[in-house]
Amino acid sequence: MEKILIATDGSQASEKAAKLGLKFAKTFNSKVYGLSIAEVIPVGPELMEIYPKLVEVLERKAFEAVGFIKAEAEKEGISCETFVLTSSDPSEIILSKLEELGISLLMMGRKHTLGRVSRTIIGKASVPVTVVPAEACLTLEKVLLATDGSVYSQRAAFWTVDFCKKLDIALYVVSVAKIDNEVSFAEECVKTVEEKAKNQGVKVETLVVKGEPFEKILEVSSQKEVNLIIMGCKGKTGLEKILIGSVAERVVENSNVPVVLVK
Repeated sequence: MEKILIATDGSQASEKAAKLGLKFAKTFNSKVYGLSIAEVIPVGPELMEIYPKLVEVLERKAFEAVGFIKAEAEKEGISCETFVLTSSDPSEIILSKLEELGISLLMMGRKHTLGRVSRTIIGKASVPVTVVPAEACLTLEKVLLATDGSVYSQRAAFWTVDFCKKLDIALYVVSVAKIDNEVSFAEECVKTVEEKAKNQGVKVETLVVKGEPFEKILEVSSQKEVNLIIMGCKGKTGLEKILIGSVAERVVENSNVPVVLVK
């Protein structure tokens, strides 16, 4: 986790994402970047007179947003570089910064449901994305990995085991079987991750449950009082189509703890 990018709009959720990102950075000795976009939209001739003032207001808000990150980073003694850019397409700017800076992890807040910009970023980002709700607690003691055995889940498993080992925190692994015939495969899924975790000295507990995947993942998260959910994300398919994955999307939108989506 060499470089972390915190994308912020100055909201409470973004500030929570910033604080969690800085917590990760302190543990992994990461370089931190803060980015805020003054999002402008094309206007007609009748509004051109006030357009510069509008841009000025938006840019001021963006500078305040990255200023919060900078101040919090200085308190923790963490190196932080910030950017404020003006664009009509925030997702394009954020995605280009990921590549330009060689980012390892993207942090972003979630106010309510995922909007167009968030969906695009999550779908197209080439690195893990952490989505943090405004109500999230920033304690890091228990992590839940949700796995379905897919290649995305396998990547998430490797990421999670390394993460838990570094932080020396407990890991719960859950796989959800929708029908009886899927139970044995779900058991294989959690067993595979359990072996990886134990080989790395990570304390691990596995669970196989039946039901609707996103509902059961959230249910286990609540029951075990975890502080972070990690799962695989399908990402981009085809030329333009964005596919986050219905289970991942529903977990992100309904979770009251941060969710890391690993590609």
